[in-house]
Amino acid sequence: MSFLFPKAPAPAMPPIPPIQPDPVIKAPSTQIEDNLRDDIRRRRGRTSTIITGSEGLTTEPDQEVKSLLGTSSGG
Repeated sequence: MSFLFPKAPAPAMPPIPPIQPDPVIKAPSTQIEDNLRDDIRRRRGRTSTIITGSEGLTTEPDQEVKSLLGTSSGG
């Protein structure tokens, strides 16, 4: 019996807000900031090569005895 009640009108769309331009980011040009950036890059390069921590490896090494293919185990 939906024909007895008319459909509700669609709500009005809100206005689109204006898009603000991105702020201009100025690159630092001082020698101190350049040196600091280089130091950070050097530290990041060295620490990326270190795989273990100060505790060393925490897993147990594999102690399995591997046998060659084709050898008899019974003597």
